[in-house]
Amino acid sequence: MFDYTAGMEAALNLHQSGLDALATIDTATMTPTEIGHGLLQLQKHVDRLAVIHAKFCAEAANANIHAGTGHRDLASWLAANGKTSKGHAVRQQKLGEAMNASPKLSNAVASGSISPDAAGELLPTFGSNHSGDIDELIDACAGATPAEAKAAGELFQELNKPAGETDQQTQDRKRAKRFLRLNNIGDGTTTISGLVPTTDARTIRDALASIITLWNDRNDPRTHEQRDIDALIELCHAYSAGTVAGGREAPHVTIVIDIADLMGSGVGINDKGEIVPAEYIRQLIPHAWVSRLLTAGDVPLNLGRKQRLASDAQFRAIIARDGASCRMPDCCAPATWCQVDHILEWDAENGPTDIDWLVLFCSYHHHLRHMHGVALHGDANNLSMTLPNGDWIDIPPKRHRQTPTTTTATDTDSTAAAGEPPGDPPGEPPAEPCGEPQLPLDHQPAA
Repeated sequence: MFDYTAGMEAALNLHQSGLDALATIDTATMTPTEIGHGLLQLQKHVDRLAVIHAKFCAEAANANIHAGTGHRDLASWLAANGKTSKGHAVRQQKLGEAMNASPKLSNAVASGSISPDAAGELLPTFGSNHSGDIDELIDACAGATPAEAKAAGELFQELNKPAGETDQQTQDRKRAKRFLRLNNIGDGTTTISGLVPTTDARTIRDALASIITLWNDRNDPRTHEQRDIDALIELCHAYSAGTVAGGREAPHVTIVIDIADLMGSGVGINDKGEIVPAEYIRQLIPHAWVSRLLTAGDVPLNLGRKQRLASDAQFRAIIARDGASCRMPDCCAPATWCQVDHILEWDAENGPTDIDWLVLFCSYHHHLRHMHGVALHGDANNLSMTLPNGDWIDIPPKRHRQTPTTTTATDTDSTAAAGEPPGDPPGEPPAEPCGEPQLPLDHQPAA
């Protein structure tokens, strides 16, 4: 009979020998290319080890190895004995359980087509009530980053609501989970915890950002989290003092959605690149400014040489065309943090303020674009950049990658629940992705 304990010990000893050998490598003597290659190879081994670890976590939970140890669950036991965080232990256990429940996910993670981190972002979708085929989601996430997998999972749940559930019932179900809890610790401080629908969380974040912008102190020593809680307290003080303007000072958010999706069960994209269900947008419309974008004659999209700065309508039109982030590939800076740039410079090249010659760049890439030796080529619909070293970068519109529909840009009506684009709000950059993997065609909303 095979001695599994001895076999495992032998494998771990071999693994330890390899780690010891790696630790002796002097990275200072390696070239940047060699270091980069080694780093990627190490990441593959880290991911492989994480998969094995997750399976062990799941089996350990099934075996109740924590029973009689004083720990109420495996995660607590592993956090105490493995000197790790309980959150990490929980994620590993859930990943192992998901892989045991889905051979397809197990094969995808084992083969490397989906990383353990990306698979971890799919766990909320695995545990949700939906009417879709989870195998199709797994196929759609092959090669996805964790952020892209998270976005794909959220979109999958929006497009595959529980059988028989209406859009209104979906929103009611999410809202029914909301809560706010204040727990007085007893030392003069109180913890705050809660849960709200993501769409309401965006309202909270935008409201706090509006207050934080008012401070505008570059030497502010507070952390992002401290400014957030101070803004919340400021808002409460304003309401208590009766100075809240009844919604007239409400923060603005732009949401772009095809009219057909708005009238059905589709989804829109807000100016942070987040998915917004049509039902929620329909609830916003009575309190919002609604504009048709990309339709000639309805809004002044082309201002020529008469006006240097882009108008609010142009800003929203650029988001509808390009998506809700910086135009540069792989940059996820949200549109509300970006600056409208003239492809043909206003001063040097007499560039017009027309949307075909305007793009959004974050502060960093806007600075890069104006560096000596950097040049833009083409217009906003076919844009590229050359760098001083001769490298050529294609900068296609991101909208085609971001939208959850498969239709391309046409002259059909689009509806936006829109407001004025904010300035450059301070705060922590968002974790949301600026591009999501497309789901299979039969899971796309009606065009």
